Amino acid sequence: MGGPSPEREISLATGRQMLAALDPARYEAVAIEVLRDGRWTLAPPAGAPPQLSPPAAPEGAGSPTRGLARRGALGIDRVMDRGGVDVVIVAMHGPYGEDGTVQGLLELLGVPYTGSGVLASALAMDKLRSRQLFGFNDIPVPAYLVAERGRVADLEGLAAQVATVLGYPCVVKPNALGSSIGVSIVRDPRRLGPALETAWRYDAVALVEEFIAGTEVTCAVLDDPATGAPQALPLIEIVPRREFFDYEAKYTPGASEEICPARLPPALTARAQEVALRAYRVLGCRDLARVDMFVRGEQVIVLEVNTIPGMTAASLLPQAARAAGIAFPALLDRLVALALRRRTPPPSAGAVP
Repeated sequence: MGGPSPEREISLATGRQMLAALDPARYEAVAIEVLRDGRWTLAPPAGAPPQLSPPAAPEGAGSPTRGLARRGALGIDRVMDRGGVDVVIVAMHGPYGEDGTVQGLLELLGVPYTGSGVLASALAMDKLRSRQLFGFNDIPVPAYLVAERGRVADLEGLAAQVATVLGYPCVVKPNALGSSIGVSIVRDPRRLGPALETAWRYDAVALVEEFIAGTEVTCAVLDDPATGAPQALPLIEIVPRREFFDYEAKYTPGASEEICPARLPPALTARAQEVALRAYRVLGCRDLARVDMFVRGEQVIVLEVNTIPGMTAASLLPQAARAAGIAFPALLDRLVALALRRRTPPPSAGAVP
């Protein structure tokens, strides 16, 4: 949990919530925090003060690789000791944790982990590429334009194109980030530039997409441990008390109304769940994901797929699981069981097929 991403604090909250819910009679759970500088650190033992980070590193010792050998850090060699780690529950949100990076490391180490693999994680994190795949598979997505940092030579021309193609208001967001960080609603073409600058602080690629006036819903998807088949959980309808479902609305209790099951007709609910399952399968997700969508009339529009959804007290996926009769500890048991089924020997160094 943790990491250098802007979603670090949400990741820590997710990790702590999971640690508190794991059954100590079944698991010996150890928290691993990835610090902002890339060092991997072990949490203090049970009963110690809840300060996960070790003291600041000495000046000049900021290399992540060198940091692995310092006191309080988790060496890669220990992770590779398969007798010490049975499974990793990945709770890192955003870049480095949700984009396939840490998944690739764990694949190299031969350590089973929860959630989607490298490719599905990378595709889901990249809104542009995932929307291209959805388009190829007839899954509706918002109309959008792409604006790359350093390549928008004519801002007025882009603003005019937005007016023609998308209309105002429009939504500007970083391409590969979650938790609504860096997202703006632009109602005036003169505010397009500042909104892009905000998005570009987090990603070199920004999406400018149509503003959808409709019902915002999310659908959690879980794999069945017995069959491996994905199952759509009850839909959650999101009614923000702010302008939109932004960072504060997502993670501040009471900042939005979350209604489960969503107030949609049964046929439309079934359609939204089927669209969520199709998006999940197209990206190749596994174990769990949360598919964020809008319902406009009879149309279901996919915004994005989150392969490591939040698991805080205010998070949506645990709410949907409860509505389906799955308590939070049982949800974690399910994820661990799915990951352990993939337990395989690590690749042999220098082995030739």
